[in-house]
Amino acid sequence: MPRSKPAGGITIGFLGTGEMEADPATDLIEEYINESVKPDEPAKFIFPLTETEFSDTLAQLATMARKSKITYEVITDADNKKRRAFQEVVNGAAHTHLVTDTWTQMQEILTEAPKAALFVLWDEKRDDELQELCGTFIDAEITVLDLTNGLARLEAPGDEGEEGEGTEETEEEEQAAEEEADGERDFSDLTTVYSRIQLEKMPHAEVKDIAVGMGLAPRKARENMILAILEAQGTAEAPAGAVEAVVVTAAPVDNAALLTGLEEILDKFGSRFFTGLDDWLTKFSTAAEGFAFNTAPEEPMEVEPEPESSSRRRLVRR
Repeated sequence: MPRSKPAGGITIGFLGTGEMEADPATDLIEEYINESVKPDEPAKFIFPLTETEFSDTLAQLATMARKSKITYEVITDADNKKRRAFQEVVNGAAHTHLVTDTWTQMQEILTEAPKAALFVLWDEKRDDELQELCGTFIDAEITVLDLTNGLARLEAPGDEGEEGEGTEETEEEEQAAEEEADGERDFSDLTTVYSRIQLEKMPHAEVKDIAVGMGLAPRKARENMILAILEAQGTAEAPAGAVEAVVVTAAPVDNAALLTGLEEILDKFGSRFFTGLDDWLTKFSTAAEGFAFNTAPEEPMEVEPEPESSSRRRLVRR
């Protein structure tokens, strides 16, 4: 029978064998709890208690939970529950889940909680394993945060699509605003005229201030602002470094000398060609004689199948 959901609060599960100092980890956890729930709402921790998953950092966090009177539960099995190193943690737990699949139980608890998150102590030595494991929690729509990286959010690749669409709309709006501002500007009272050389020596911020002072819409590209200022002044000119066309007059060709040189080149080529052909025929004849003595077919070699290319997705941090 499924457990009834608590009235409120937040449940935080822990995963991973990465290491970090207890104090900064505690500060990050407390800050996240304060931002996520009201002061009178409870917080509950879920610790995996197995020999391969428990670490010194998790042991320190469990100690912090007991001292702060934060309720926590542990997920373990019959063998690990009896380990002497785990006795203090087990004795302080509000509930002990005895299961054979730690992460299925963790996912079930976090899914049933009214508000939940999974904090990961990332271990680079287990990168591929943690990528796959965290992906199952993300697929279950559970918030997954990297505790060892300032609680950066872990997401599946491609989740940023909506942000890309918003950026595109912003650029379109900016372009429309620039066109509207260009149509309304009035430069009749300009007193200072800037040359391209002067503008190119100025920092981006100063060029932007000049453009805004002239009533021009600020542009992201510095060159676009320079062009707009020059056009507004009526002093548009070619960009610095423009290359002018150079007309080169070719000298008359001496046909006789050209033919003589071409004849010498062809003679040398013909000599090298026939010498090389003679060498090749000699080598081919020798190889053919050797081939005649080796007519027995050889057994085909076994070809090892190529390993399948990995299609494992890679999570991203935000």
